[in-house]
Amino acid sequence: MSEARATSVERTIWRDGHFVAWRDATVHVLAQSLQRGSLAFDYLSVYETARGPAAFRLRDHVERLATTCRIVGLPLAYPVETLVEAAAETVRRNHGAKSVKISALIPSVEVELVPQDERVSVFIAAYDSGPDIIAHNPGEYRRRDVLSLKIEREKSARREDILPPHAKVGGNYTAAMTAKWRARREGFDDVVLLDENGFVTEGPTANLFLVDADGRLATPPANKVLLGITRDSVIRLARANGIHCAERDITPDELTVAAEVFLTGTSVGVWPVLRVDGGAVASGDVGPMTTRLRDRYRAVVRGEDPDFQHWLHYI
Repeated sequence: MSEARATSVERTIWRDGHFVAWRDATVHVLAQSLQRGSLAFDYLSVYETARGPAAFRLRDHVERLATTCRIVGLPLAYPVETLVEAAAETVRRNHGAKSVKISALIPSVEVELVPQDERVSVFIAAYDSGPDIIAHNPGEYRRRDVLSLKIEREKSARREDILPPHAKVGGNYTAAMTAKWRARREGFDDVVLLDENGFVTEGPTANLFLVDADGRLATPPANKVLLGITRDSVIRLARANGIHCAERDITPDELTVAAEVFLTGTSVGVWPVLRVDGGAVASGDVGPMTTRLRDRYRAVVRGEDPDFQHWLHYI
């Protein structure tokens, strides 16, 4: 991009149809969604391509936000099309943005758990995480190219009978944050959580895949995990490469003897896991199927794969 990158000082955020300065996109400390964890959100990436910046699967992300609001009961006042255009315009106004976060929340100060004023505000922010956020926070920012993964056996993942894992809502991440924080202190990079029956589900912010000893690709079933846009993309890319992906229950023991393990997520794409519970995954190197899917995914988001141009929303 030839234009100078904006900074967080200059960035603007879409709030209910108007653009406000980055520093002014705030709510009260006693806002209902802040106090009760009812904020619904979605997050997507913006990539540079030969045709200019493109948001990856923008409409799918907005539709998932609308689904979260329906699950939680938040009365979202904006149709999908309005939010798609608002997100695109937010990217246009914030040059050099690599990420977009859309948040739907109840900003009113409330007494009861059920809000008296149930109006939902929507904020759309477009930014570059490095200079806009990470550089302003103290402490180390942990991000590895390859992962050491802990199987979290103490805390279960999100349960469908409490709040469906398909809801991308703030309160759904607290247990996972606690588990990952503890794993970091133990020297791991990330965790994978189990369901109440002891089967593998997902990471705190990423879906999980494995390749078994016979070269078969598998991922936990859709009813147990967040329906990740990158997860869906990888399943479709695998199919396009002649690879069948089974959606099935996976035991922790299968992870420890897998030929390959990787995570998928918006900010990381296909993310290789080289160690699980302290032991190497197979030879301890990035496996061939992981490499193949990672490279295909990278080509798609850069606009270099004609078969998946429809996933890119050019700005």
